[in-house]
Amino acid sequence: MQYGLKDYEVERIIRHSLNKNPDLKYYINNDYIDEIINLLVIGVGQAIEENNKKVISDIEHELRMKMRGAH
Repeated sequence: MQYGLKDYEVERIIRHSLNKNPDLKYYINNDYIDEIINLLVIGVGQAIEENNKKVISDIEHELRMKMRGAH
């Protein structure tokens, strides 16, 4: 079961936010800036998805430990 957002969903949200001011892309017309923004968006999406997975794993581990202690 998947909890939290997938990386591509996070990316979509961030890109939607960045596109709220399209003039910025016009005025800062630089391929390197476009590439660094793209890499940041992808990296943030992946980091959030990995964090979601770690949180679920930690919670499951904690619950297993509590169940063992209850017996």
